[in-house]
Amino acid sequence: MNKKILNFYQVSNHKGETISQAIESCLVEWGIDNILIVTIDNACSNNLTIKYLKRVTSKWATNILSNDFIYVRCCAHIVNLIVCARLKYIDDSVAKIRNAMRFVRSFPSRQLVFNQLAESLKIGSKKNICLDVTTRWNSTYMMLDAAAKFDMVFIRLEETDPRYLSYFEVDSKGNKKTYVLLF
Repeated sequence: MNKKILNFYQVSNHKGETISQAIESCLVEWGIDNILIVTIDNACSNNLTIKYLKRVTSKWATNILSNDFIYVRCCAHIVNLIVCARLKYIDDSVAKIRNAMRFVRSFPSRQLVFNQLAESLKIGSKKNICLDVTTRWNSTYMMLDAAAKFDMVFIRLEETDPRYLSYFEVDSKGNKKTYVLLF
């Protein structure tokens, strides 16, 4: 499989007509006169983009399948939306892991202590601890996968560094949690 970037094209706004005119301009400039499919994400402006492209390319001599199947929604985007929606059910747990990763990554000295603890526990892993991009489920998966490999190191970190637990006093939106003590 080969990937090739044909062009970057700056558009003045994200309206469907603006995007479709930019695509049409590129196709004409490159001499591409037949399109089987266009794969784009599910933004509502893209519906207008497809309508415009169908209308414009229907007059082209090499129209394939009457443009009936020109719009193929991006499966990766759909999967991302589904997984992100489901991750909201475990948001507090993911936020705690994210905070643990953030704690270790915030200073080189903490990263060094973390690596030394991993070494002392004989936990060798080629995985590095990483932070996720909250809108990309695959990066959240990579963060959770790395955290699982180092779970014993995080337990030891909790025992040896009192500052570690303070990172868990914020919720998933970064707001300070308040606790009510009942006696």
